[in-house]
Amino acid sequence: MTAVCDLREVATLAELRAWALAHGTRVRYLGPTLEDRPLYAATRGPATRVAVGTGPDPHPRPIVWHSPLEHLGEGPDSRPTSPDGPRRKPPGPASPG
Repeated sequence: MTAVCDLREVATLAELRAWALAHGTRVRYLGPTLEDRPLYAATRGPATRVAVGTGPDPHPRPIVWHSPLEHLGEGPDSRPTSPDGPRRKPPGPASPG
């Protein structure tokens, strides 16, 4: 099976919005570039168009960065763990055969 990806940069955010409207998709914010400018994209099928916004990135960066994997196991249905490893249920009485 051959995978095809058509990734291109358009000149302006207005051009990206026009492309997204013509292809029935939405523009989404991806994050800042290394130059601290906002990066936006629109994807339809294998085609993705990106545009770099003008000016500094409008989304403030957190002062302290946390890995999204740091709290991966935490959630409403996960069990807390201790420094000694996961908590185990103590063995109970054996159920009759």
